[in-house]
Amino acid sequence: MSRPRTRMELLAGRAQLMLARQGQELLEQKRDALLREFYREVEIVFAAHEELEGAAGAARLALDAARVRVGAEAVASAAAASAGDVSLRVDWSTVMGVPVPVVAPRRFVRTPGDRGRAMEASGPAIELAAERFEAELAVAVRLATVEARVRRLAREIRRTSSRANALRTRVVPALAAETRATAFALEQREREDRFRLKRVKAARRTLPR
Repeated sequence: MSRPRTRMELLAGRAQLMLARQGQELLEQKRDALLREFYREVEIVFAAHEELEGAAGAARLALDAARVRVGAEAVASAAAASAGDVSLRVDWSTVMGVPVPVVAPRRFVRTPGDRGRAMEASGPAIELAAERFEAELAVAVRLATVEARVRRLAREIRRTSSRANALRTRVVPALAAETRATAFALEQREREDRFRLKRVKAARRTLPR
């Protein structure tokens, strides 16, 4: 025999149901905000890809021109002389609570002196090629940063959508069904109590005075 339900259980069930529905609504609002940011970032990614293709094409043309003018050995020697690591500082910001990377601004295109040589020693063709490749690097770094943001946003969108769907399809219907069952049981018990009370009153009226 099942345990009789109580009005306190009905009130608690209704409170849980309200909280679950509020949680679902908040998660759906968060998901929609993340989607808007995601689509904005994706547009930036597409634009950056096109920019990178243009920068890469310009760099290859400048490199080919330098090889024609001063020779492949001179270009390779200049490239080896100016090779080095590129340092980046990555900061973090948040989008709807999601941490996303932000690369601190820095200048990638250097002067001939910063590359460790004088313009007179290398020639304008080599320096132009170096400048074009450094410009390509700047675009590539920006693109990589935005793509990392997009991946993090996509992961959070999947997680938020999963939680919202779980509330919408499982938790809220289960709580609603449980609340309805409790309310029905209480109403049925109240009807039975009223019926018994009527029978008692009727029996009392038939008793001799």
